[in-house]
Amino acid sequence: MVYGCEAVLPLEIQIPSLRVALTTKMTNEEKHQMRLQELKVLDDKCLQAQQKIELYQARITRAFNKKVKEQTFKKGNLVLAIKRPVVITHMTKEKF
Repeated sequence: MVYGCEAVLPLEIQIPSLRVALTTKMTNEEKHQMRLQELKVLDDKCLQAQQKIELYQARITRAFNKKVKEQTFKKGNLVLAIKRPVVITHMTKEKF
């Protein structure tokens, strides 16, 4: 509610953005250059975030795989098989 004008936060003035550039009457070439710089910075941040996610997932996978014991079964080995009855209630009656 700024009497028909768009509000610009003080934080937006400190961080360069296209919106602030438009209000400061920059030329088209300067606006395009600013926007390209913003996009390059965003791409770099996105790439860094993706790399951190991949490192985190690899670390979690290694930690999980340390605890897993691989077992192989051969024909004739005894295994425990549990047969549980299927419970049908009024909530799951139509689904199955």
